[in-house]
Amino acid sequence: MRPYASLQVGDEVADAAGRAWRFGGPWDWTAFDDEPAGAGPAWPLILLARAGAPCSAEDAEAVATSTASGSHYGTVRAWMALTEASPTP
Repeated sequence: MRPYASLQVGDEVADAAGRAWRFGGPWDWTAFDDEPAGAGPAWPLILLARAGAPCSAEDAEAVATSTASGSHYGTVRAWMALTEASPTP
């Protein structure tokens, strides 16, 4: 299981709370508003850009579908349970 299989490092997304984020990896979310990341992005996510360019409709649909339910927190907890590991700070 790869957390966030539909996302690529560097993707830019908008979350359900209206915040824009850069995906640097499953444990590396950076909000563009300079506020603390807190619990991470609120699902569902909308893919805005990939590799610095507007995303394709297919990529946007894959991200929307994969984040339509659940949460960032739930994804982290599922990964930790399956791998019996935890991310390092």
